[in-house]
Amino acid sequence: MSKIKTSLSIVLLLMAVQVFAQKKSDSIFHLSLKQSIDYALANQPNIRNAKLEENKADAKVKEITGIGLPQITGSITGLDYLQIPTTLIPGEFFGGPPGSFEAIKFGTQYNLTGELDGSQILFDGTYLVGLRASKIYRTMSVQSLTLANIQAIAAVKKAYYGVLVNNWKLQMTMADANRLKKLMDETEQMNKAGFTEKLDYDRIKVNYNNLKTLQSTMGKVLTLSYKMLKFQMGMPVNDSITLTDSLQSIPISPTLEADTSFRPTNRIEYAIAQTNVFGNHELLKKDRFAYMPNLILIGSVNRVNQGQTTDFFNGSQPWYPTAIVGLKMNIPIFDGLQKNYRIQQDKYGLQESELQLSTLKESISLEIANSMTNLENALEDLKNQKENMELAQNVEHDTKLKYEAGTGSNLEVVDAETALTEAETNYYNALYNALTAKVDYDEAKGNLNNK
Repeated sequence: MSKIKTSLSIVLLLMAVQVFAQKKSDSIFHLSLKQSIDYALANQPNIRNAKLEENKADAKVKEITGIGLPQITGSITGLDYLQIPTTLIPGEFFGGPPGSFEAIKFGTQYNLTGELDGSQILFDGTYLVGLRASKIYRTMSVQSLTLANIQAIAAVKKAYYGVLVNNWKLQMTMADANRLKKLMDETEQMNKAGFTEKLDYDRIKVNYNNLKTLQSTMGKVLTLSYKMLKFQMGMPVNDSITLTDSLQSIPISPTLEADTSFRPTNRIEYAIAQTNVFGNHELLKKDRFAYMPNLILIGSVNRVNQGQTTDFFNGSQPWYPTAIVGLKMNIPIFDGLQKNYRIQQDKYGLQESELQLSTLKESISLEIANSMTNLENALEDLKNQKENMELAQNVEHDTKLKYEAGTGSNLEVVDAETALTEAETNYYNALYNALTAKVDYDEAKGNLNNK
């Protein structure tokens, strides 16, 4: 009976786990583009890592700040003199001949010392500069988080557009296939009635089979697009999402501002490079300050208990206090030219960062011009492909009417359907290229945000 109960418990547990897993994997999200970006900004692994780096930078600033606060340490030392130290005292003190010595043992076998040591930096140039450098590190971590946010926004937008475009491709391909299926069935009936040749039916069927293959391929591409979007958002693959925005709701301006000027404040990469230059300046200052003396306030208090037993706390053996306070100045004299070579490295590092800043400025200006050209070309191509698609739709419609009226050929219908499919594919590709080119342009201009 107990075995039956145990087996039943296991079965119920497994069922509960299975139900829980199904619920967890069946999470459904209805997301607009903005909501998708918001989700990514909260869950994308790169952003989460950047936030952790920011937290680490906060802790680092506090750690370095703590170096300038009073440093206090305590210690307890217990000693057992297995051999009490021997001291030589001139023999004259005891009536002996001049030049002779008497060996006398001083002290007790057991000693216990409790001590508190403290220090406080009064002046240290390297500490002051290091404190500023730690705040620069904090600034750079914040800037890196901003950069990660921008990159996530760009990636999510492109992935979101990819899903919309591929879904539209699939829907249009299905519509084309259904339309051709109807024509194929009609042609089959006409062939059975003797009004058309079987060759007409076969031509349409070949086109129909090609569309069904394309439909299957597009279904797989759409599934992959959803996975890519969830990956860019940091969403579990098992979760399901439904997109609430449509391609029609996404504005694509047909005109562009003819402004390719560079505004450093608009690009976080440039701000990061500037911070890097400033950080190298501070590093050079820190190593130069290493040639200067530093001044430290020191103090110590202790109490010592000495005796022939280890019973230090019975009150029979007194404690002897000691207290000192003083100043300590460390003066660098010679370190094998280590500081000199560190300063040389700092100078080279500063020159490198300044060169990188200058190069980045030119690179961003070129990126703005290139992205603007790419967007202009993409918009022009989109306009042309849309016109081609509309023409192909009209041709397909008119050709089908002629065929049904008996004035057109089956070959014309097949050619028109093929041309329409090709025109639609070209339009979808041009649409996606225009959308992603707009994202690249906004990112190059430093205007990419969650809107």
